[in-house]
Amino acid sequence: MPYPLSQPQQQAEPGLRSRKKAKRRDEIIAAAHSLFESQGIDATTMADIAAAAGISTPTVFNYFGSKDGVLIALIREGTMAARDHDRPLHWTANTDLGTLILKLFLRISRGTLTVADKQVWRYAEAAPIRQPETELASQYREISEALVSVITEFFDDLLLQSRAGTPAKPEFLARLFHDVWMPCFITLITTEEQTLDEHEALLRARILPLVHMIFDEACIAHPTRKGTPQ
Repeated sequence: MPYPLSQPQQQAEPGLRSRKKAKRRDEIIAAAHSLFESQGIDATTMADIAAAAGISTPTVFNYFGSKDGVLIALIREGTMAARDHDRPLHWTANTDLGTLILKLFLRISRGTLTVADKQVWRYAEAAPIRQPETELASQYREISEALVSVITEFFDDLLLQSRAGTPAKPEFLARLFHDVWMPCFITLITTEEQTLDEHEALLRARILPLVHMIFDEACIAHPTRKGTPQ
């Protein structure tokens, strides 16, 4: 009879299988990404994705369950990576508060369009309206909430004072500024010819007046991080 595998070999095999599965998963997402952008989501089939990835159609179904499953994986993993990369950029010394907030949302917009093009985001944004009970709609709402959490972290890192003389709550601020950014982002993805420079001008016109309405002038001019010696 064959000799039993040694313990290191037994441990290595599952790790190798996991890496192969992860690599194949990434290849499927990359193939779908390319197809979604070149021929559109509606025109792309699971068979197209399988052919582009060099695997069988049932394998794609086994990994993701549906085309929407592939799409939500693309969006979720891309946005998570973009947000992890962005966190160290939240703070820039000697920068006024309005500029910090504006730059945050500009990075969100740019990072979002790096994950997928405008037509993909139009499809995803429409999902909760078009079919609110679907898994795609549910997952997309979770991704939107995750974005609010990242924005909350940004505000929670700062010592902020409102014009009313009271501390400003980070989650309230995150949702408020997110809700100002969102219509600007919708305009960006639904207007093919709009550039990021034009998007920045629109954000600037919406965000900076709001900053001056909410925060006191000292806070705006010299924002401070929590834990900074006073």
